[in-house]
Formats: sequence, structure tokens, C-alpha cells
Amino acid sequence: MPNLVLASTSIYRRTLLERLGLPFTVARPDTDETPLPDESPQALTERLALAKAEAVLAGAADDTWVIGSDQVAELDSRPLGKPGSHAAAVAQLQSMSGCQVRFLTAVCLAGPAGRRLQALD
Repeated sequence: MPNLVLASTSIYRRTLLERLGLPFTVARPDTDETPLPDESPQALTERLALAKAEAVLAGAADDTWVIGSDQVAELDSRPLGKPGSHAAAVAQLQSMSGCQVRFLTAVCLAGPAGRRLQALD
């Protein structure tokens, strides 16, 4: 049976994967989450999910499959980053008041021989 690794330390993602009843391990991906210049929120989300999966897969056994995922909030076609402080969180929430915010979630399943399956919701 192949190894399955969740490339995330998110308790929420871990709980979701546990519902499948499959054995898996967890690894922290070492991934820079800084958006690239002029990168759309959709492209950012997909790139980070892939990067996280590939970062963990790079040091894994040959029969390993890795699940990478990322979520980005989008306001006015711009990604909203993590606020970092209480004051910044309040300011961010105030900027979103009365606006439509879209949450994009991407997942990437990366496996042997360069196999990659990706989805965006």
C-alpha cells in the first residue's frame, strides 16, 4: 500500500482527511507563500497547493502520494493575506464590510513519476 502524506499542519485539514479512514502521516511543507507580482488569487492558490505537495514529496519514498492544499481569500480580485495582528485583522474585516469576499481552495495530489492531480473550488 502506498504511503499517504498530508502536506499541512492544519488541524482542520487533518480532521477532514481522517474521515476517510485511510492511514496517513503529516509533514510541514517548507513553502514561501508570498504572492508573485500581479499573480491572481486563483493562480496563487493553485501554485501554493502544488508547491506544498512537491516540497514534501521531494524527500519522500518512491511509493508516496502527497496531498497539498491552500486557501486564499479574494477581495476585489486581490488576495487577502493573513493579517498577522489583532489590529490588522480588525482593519481587514472593516475593509471587507459590505463587500463580496470569495474563498478559493486548491488541492493537489502529487505522486510518483511526476503524477499530479489538481482541483480548485
